Amino acid sequence: MNVAEKKDLRKMKLSELYNHNEKTGGRDAHIRFSDLTSNEENKQEHLAYEYLAYKGLIHYKINANNNYYLAKITSYGIDLIEDEN
Repeated sequence: MNVAEKKDLRKMKLSELYNHNEKTGGRDAHIRFSDLTSNEENKQEHLAYEYLAYKGLIHYKINANNNYYLAKITSYGIDLIEDEN
């Protein structure tokens, strides 16, 4: 995956979380990965979420039972999406 594709993936994931937030009244999104070590698609998606979290655009953490991650857009992420439209 090249740099432009990674940027597009991050934008897409942020937009998906914005839409999820609106549809569910602010509930966390549940994100499952089958394999983060050898599945390149899962790994890049996970890295995209981590990047967005480090930038303060989302909250992203593993669930206590380690079966999935929880992701939620922050107010800063919402403002970024709404300012682009």
